[in-house]
Amino acid sequence: MEFEKYHPIMTAHYVLDWLTTYKVKDVFALRHDASVAQASGRSVDTDIMATAAYVNHMMSLVMNNNALIWGVGDKVTNDYLGTFMLWDVSEKSAAVGYELLPAMQQQGVMGEVLTHMISFAFDELHLQQLIADTASDNAASQALLVAHGFTRQPDFNREDATVSGTPQLMWRFVLNAKER
Repeated sequence: MEFEKYHPIMTAHYVLDWLTTYKVKDVFALRHDASVAQASGRSVDTDIMATAAYVNHMMSLVMNNNALIWGVGDKVTNDYLGTFMLWDVSEKSAAVGYELLPAMQQQGVMGEVLTHMISFAFDELHLQQLIADTASDNAASQALLVAHGFTRQPDFNREDATVSGTPQLMWRFVLNAKER
């Protein structure tokens, strides 16, 4: 698959385009937010240079057909709202990840984006399975995944280091193409 051709992707209200389409300072606002980082099980970007390095690294993964990551923007205002990512892509499966600015959470943004991207993954990329890992205490993300047909894999529990360095329990959710 040639990943670089998969942009922009449009939903009814949002545009998914390469991270380089958006201002680094806007991406930094997301990557610097401690609550978003903890919910995703990643560390906080401490400065804008770390975010610039992240954007460059992620776009390198896209250009080398190793991952797909998009900035999510408002279709009308073009404001940066968050990110959506498919990585660990094989011929049959991919991992799903997403983050939204705190002000945009629980506003229906990711519900619309996830619905569209599930169809994209199964119908365009012909994947058979999507996998999403989320923090065990991230009830909003878990509810979103379950509402979109993902099921929790009770035998999967992983601890990741959080922003503070304390372990964060991660749960896995899976959606199979034949079950949607």
